[in-house]
Amino acid sequence: MLYSLFSSLFGYSGKPYIKLPVDSGKVPVFAMLQLDWLSDDGKSLRYKEKLRSQLEAVKSAGLKGVMADVWWGICEPSPGKYEFGGVLELCELLKSLDLKLQSVMSFHQCGGNVGDTVSFPLPAWVLEAGTTNDLLYKSKSGIVSKDSLSLSADNEKVFGTSSGGTRTALQCYQDFMTEFLKAMGTHVGTTICELQVGMGPCGELRYPSYLMSNGWQWPGVGIVMSHDAGMLKMLKKATTMSEPPEGLPEDQNAMPDDVPLFKAAAPGADCGSTGFRSGQGKIFLEWYSNALIAHGKDVLTQAGAALKEAGVTASGEDLCLSVKVSGLHWHVMHPSRATEACAGYNCCTSPSADAYNAIAEMLAEATKTLNRPILFNFTCMEMTNDSNGGVPHALSAPEDLIAQVRKACVNNHMPLAGENALEFDVADSDWAFNQIAKQIRSFSPGKDAMHGITLLRLGDGFVRPEALQELARFVTRI
Repeated sequence: MLYSLFSSLFGYSGKPYIKLPVDSGKVPVFAMLQLDWLSDDGKSLRYKEKLRSQLEAVKSAGLKGVMADVWWGICEPSPGKYEFGGVLELCELLKSLDLKLQSVMSFHQCGGNVGDTVSFPLPAWVLEAGTTNDLLYKSKSGIVSKDSLSLSADNEKVFGTSSGGTRTALQCYQDFMTEFLKAMGTHVGTTICELQVGMGPCGELRYPSYLMSNGWQWPGVGIVMSHDAGMLKMLKKATTMSEPPEGLPEDQNAMPDDVPLFKAAAPGADCGSTGFRSGQGKIFLEWYSNALIAHGKDVLTQAGAALKEAGVTASGEDLCLSVKVSGLHWHVMHPSRATEACAGYNCCTSPSADAYNAIAEMLAEATKTLNRPILFNFTCMEMTNDSNGGVPHALSAPEDLIAQVRKACVNNHMPLAGENALEFDVADSDWAFNQIAKQIRSFSPGKDAMHGITLLRLGDGFVRPEALQELARFVTRI
């Protein structure tokens, strides 16, 4: 009898039982939908009744809404022909439950990356034009990434229109966002509270430097992806270099000190003489990072144009933009920051080099230009510096990295949001919730408190009774 009473009050975990439903907390919590939530033709929800049941459950635990990928490869199957019926159906379902949507403009493929369980390639007409014109990211050895278009495609007028003409990649992005916003109608700024603007592989503002589909294994530094014709043309115009310098990684599973350009200075030697802080290495890495940030600015400009063309009048409080930046936490404690450098985040060419501050500066400028809030969305929020203690040569330091990003956001008055990098068992992961709560800093009245958190990934495990209890504890705690 006493055991039954204890269980009813505290549950089998020994924690106090929380009566559901609970209200959303001070910091909104969202759940990312499964990758295949949308039907293959884009016209409908794939598992509508199951999704409804899951949404009702997580709403009772205080979640604010969901994040969903709006796949380019599904929703624009031919140039200028759009199918957003499934997204509209999702919005109607969310509206009926008083839940919100973070909509992701997914200008990248699904498949071949960490956590990808299904495959949705880029539109065939996009891949054909990108391949024919050598506008897909390419390595020195000829590895081609089909995850997204190269940023060098931004101003190349080689992509089709519905009338048989051509347009640039930037115009494609703007057209897609414009038609999406028009199709969603009154849901924009009511049901849809965020438009995350896809910037590259996995939707992130980075280069596809670590390719699982081509044999990458953690904690390899990755490779530089700048040998497509468009990137080489941009490099030469900006630096007069005809190609990237020698000494960059050719094996994406190499460690920093195995790579001549990233090798640390010997004890007592001049740090300024390393390959990444001198000569062509320094020039290249700074150009590589600057080109990425300029791409981010240009795509955000298209998002602003889309909002205007679609006649969106929702306030910044009701609809914000966001940009996702990858939490590349391995080799952060190496002076070359090689993993980040290969992905386009320059934190190595001088003691003051700080890619995250440069990105935050760009986002702050875009916020003023577009007169709309833009979230700096960062990953790996659940990780600790000792998460990878069993692999000391990884030189991993996610907490230090998050602190660097947070400082960049504070310095530039940018709101910070986040995601966990890897899925975890919601019902049995106190360690993850404790760490995320620590990073959210909801107690703070300052800019260091996070704007929101999105958890990977809504499924059966999220809606088990014990999982809902943990979610409710987390939501009410923050």
